This record gives sequence, C-alpha cells and structure tokens, in this order.
Amino acid sequence: MQLLVSGVICLICAFIFEHPTPQAIFAAIIPILYAGICSDGIAYTLQIIGQQTTDPTVASIIMSLESVFAALGGWIILSESLSAIELLGCGLVFTAVILAQVPDFIDSAKQKKLEN
Repeated sequence: MQLLVSGVICLICAFIFEHPTPQAIFAAIIPILYAGICSDGIAYTLQIIGQQTTDPTVASIIMSLESVFAALGGWIILSESLSAIELLGCGLVFTAVILAQVPDFIDSAKQKKLEN
C-alpha cells in the first residue's frame, strides 16, 4: 500500500513539475524497472523476511547503510560512475554507521551472555 501511494504521489508530481515524454520514459526503462522490481519488489520483501529473525542491532546497522548499498548497487549493477569523493562519502557513511552502532552491539552481546 505504501509503495502504491508513493508511486501515485510521485507520478502526480512528475506531471506537475516535469514534462515527461514517452521517449524519455522509454530511454530510462532499465533504471525504472530496476527501481520498481529489484529495489521495491524484491528488496523490501526480503527485508521484511530478514528482520523477523535478525537481532535488532544488526538490523539497524544494515538499514542504516541503505544509502551506501544503493550507491554501490548502482555502481555495480547499472554501471553508474562514482567519483572518488562519492566513494569516500560511502566509506564515511559506512564508518559513521558502524561507530554509532558499536555501543548497542556491545550491550546486546553482554546481555545475551548474562541470559546464558
């Protein structure tokens, strides 16, 4: 439902703020299908399944890295180019997310040891 509402709102905004043509849509069909099928259809379904059995700390780390995975996925799968600055940005985001989650990860591990 969320994806449907988001898609309708984006479609309305596209016709208000942009001037899409059938030729432009056809030229961008691969990225459009990739975003719709892989990112929304497959990734969100797997995310929901994975979160059911994943430790909350690990899940938060993975979800915090969504922008890094998106950039790297576009680079690898869609052959988009990333500059050295953009790659550095991915590294910085990755490092920041890991450092922000380390205390929670340590606390969670300690709690599990106490329960066992």
